[in-house]
Amino acid sequence: MKFLHISDTHLGYSQYGLEERKKDFLDVFYEAVDKAIEEKVDFVIHSGDFFHTSRPSNQTFLEGLEVVKKLKESNIPIFTISGNHDRGSQVRDVSPLAILEPIGLNLVDGGFKEFNGIYIGGLKYISKAGLKQTGGIRVILEKYLESLNKEGFKILMLHQEFAPLFPNSDLYMEKEIPEGFDYIGIGHYHVKQEPKYINSATVVYPGSTEFTAYNENEDKVEKGFYIVEVSSKIKCKFYSFTKKRPFLSLVVDEENIEAQIKELKNKVETILDTGKKKPVVIFKGVLKNLDLVDITKLLEKEGLSENKVLHYRFNLTKEAKIIEAKVDSIENEDILKALKDLLEDEEIFNIVEEAVKTLQTFENTDEMKKFLKEHPEILDLP
Repeated sequence: MKFLHISDTHLGYSQYGLEERKKDFLDVFYEAVDKAIEEKVDFVIHSGDFFHTSRPSNQTFLEGLEVVKKLKESNIPIFTISGNHDRGSQVRDVSPLAILEPIGLNLVDGGFKEFNGIYIGGLKYISKAGLKQTGGIRVILEKYLESLNKEGFKILMLHQEFAPLFPNSDLYMEKEIPEGFDYIGIGHYHVKQEPKYINSATVVYPGSTEFTAYNENEDKVEKGFYIVEVSSKIKCKFYSFTKKRPFLSLVVDEENIEAQIKELKNKVETILDTGKKKPVVIFKGVLKNLDLVDITKLLEKEGLSENKVLHYRFNLTKEAKIIEAKVDSIENEDILKALKDLLEDEEIFNIVEEAVKTLQTFENTDEMKKFLKEHPEILDLP
């Protein structure tokens, strides 16, 4: 038996308001599909966030349909669960993934489906409030195991916030997942993890296929998917994407900023010379003497315009603002914590926090307004 495990494809996400980024998410999804066909896998599993939103556009629905159709034409079924981004409302609506079921998508948001003697199942994303109501997921999983033929190979898909990967979570895999599963594929955490062995099961996080919100830890690990072969043992091999858009990160050093930008230019040109996509460049750090306009002028001076770089993201703060904020540091920490709890989504919180930090680099509201008009994508929320 051989199958491909992918997760968090976030199809339809026009990151930074750019259609190019939307296409990037589709490109890498197709790369995985092509590899599944080339390797003649028996099936594909997808552990949540197939779409980026529970309200995909008609175009995105068509793209999702074509992905499933291409697999179906090669007699490769795909099984998936709904993540927090595409699960739909329990009361008012269903997951958008249900719309793809008639053309071949196997949605297993509760329970299991049997395929050639293999049990493939999972749970859709359950919010913190939902977990409190159910008492956790262990009770649900124990009931599923009781209903299955104990001889079959059992695959479980989850899309949850397990500690310690999510430090604020009260969910611990060792406590929540009973013994009885053979392979557990988990989504939601965007950084690929090496397979682990927990409660007699092989546990795998493939990570996301692209950056939905850039973070340095995520950049240190390749993006891709796993192909899993099962015989006497379970062997998991990770494949890195070749079509992923490059991201470059630069921590600003004001004393050496000109040299940094020259070095950035060399990196960008090397990327373009190898035929890769134009990169996204992330600026990070604290500005003391410079302003954002000074950095953009240096970029223009080196010829680093949009014909070489797809997008610049400025995650910068102004030192003066930080000093002022320290006076009310305790109050500010309380505000940030309250905002994070209110949003109940770490990705959205990070985007809002980055937007505030960027706006802090401007000296007056007129500059802020001008920047917001030119860069509306700074508040492009999922």
